[in-house]
Amino acid sequence: MKNTSHKIILGCAATFLAASVSVSQAEDYVGFTLNPQIGYYVFDKKRNLDNDSFAGLGLGYQFDSPWAAELNYLTGDADVHNGSTEIDFDQIRLDALYHFGDQQGVQPYIAGGIGDLNIQTKGADDTDSTLLNLGGGVKFYLTNGLSLRADARTFVGLDDETKDFAVTLGLNYLLGKKPASTTKAIAAPAAAPAPVGDADRDGVLDTRDRCPNTPAGTPVDANGCTLDSDGDGVADNKDACPNTSAGAKVDAKGCYIMLTETKEIRLAINFPTNSADIADSYNSEIARVADFMREYPQTQVVVEGHTDDRGAASYNQNLSEKRAKAVADKLISDFGIPASKVSSVGKGEMSPVESNDTVDGRFANRRVVGVISATVETIAK
Repeated sequence: MKNTSHKIILGCAATFLAASVSVSQAEDYVGFTLNPQIGYYVFDKKRNLDNDSFAGLGLGYQFDSPWAAELNYLTGDADVHNGSTEIDFDQIRLDALYHFGDQQGVQPYIAGGIGDLNIQTKGADDTDSTLLNLGGGVKFYLTNGLSLRADARTFVGLDDETKDFAVTLGLNYLLGKKPASTTKAIAAPAAAPAPVGDADRDGVLDTRDRCPNTPAGTPVDANGCTLDSDGDGVADNKDACPNTSAGAKVDAKGCYIMLTETKEIRLAINFPTNSADIADSYNSEIARVADFMREYPQTQVVVEGHTDDRGAASYNQNLSEKRAKAVADKLISDFGIPASKVSSVGKGEMSPVESNDTVDGRFANRRVVGVISATVETIAK
């Protein structure tokens, strides 16, 4: 009787596969599923049964999400271990499946559920065991609606504390059911005909389209989502500044948000008494100012020369001018700053910064100073 059942189920599977060849590929991934299958059942040692093959059939529903529900029926026969008695077994269970990735190529899934195992032994009462199952498998898509399916499950008996195991191989066929949104979009009037199964006319089939409502003609990626080539959060078709750098803040048009700020650098050089010679130790100070002026080419500098109050005022005025000119000349000749951007002026002894009554104070007053500032725009981060 069980062998006859196997033949009937396998015959249905073969007929179903042959019929599927002439059926057009399912365009959608929502609908009822049919899963004829064969497998091998490994019984817990407590059952004292030899492992054996079985046949089965599953009927399910694939939701518009990674989830699916499935009702499975398995039937087979086996022998009592080290005996001649043959038993028949039937299993019925309700499972939930969670799929990973797109429904194309290779798609893994995990599954679990609850069911019942019924064992019939000649000359004895039937035994039933409530089972929880957990496992998973892989679907290998042959067409959009037809896949080869491999599955492995562990069954835990709640009544008899057993653990069975089964592997199955079968076909999984989706009986297509188009979502209502797809049907309405295709029926709506359009300027150009839409490809079959491409409701938003973006060139990506609805079965793969993760952004199903992009405007017609909008450039999209392989998932049907609007392109954002520079990664600034503004779609290419709305991006007025398409090459902004990563991490920069942009406005609604995809252009930089600019911040205005003032940058400043100060020059400070001191001199020996009665001298306009610049010590080598100040070269880095002058180089720093030159670098700033090259970075901000709109800047200009006025170099101011100063002295202490020792000596005649006229002498000090002349000395302060020489000191300022020495620094200005060095910026121009040694560091390549255009002469048009550099000027010098002597202030004599009239603007001390320290008291001239001490040695340190007089040294501080024998100086050349300059303040260079620039107003710049920076990109907000």
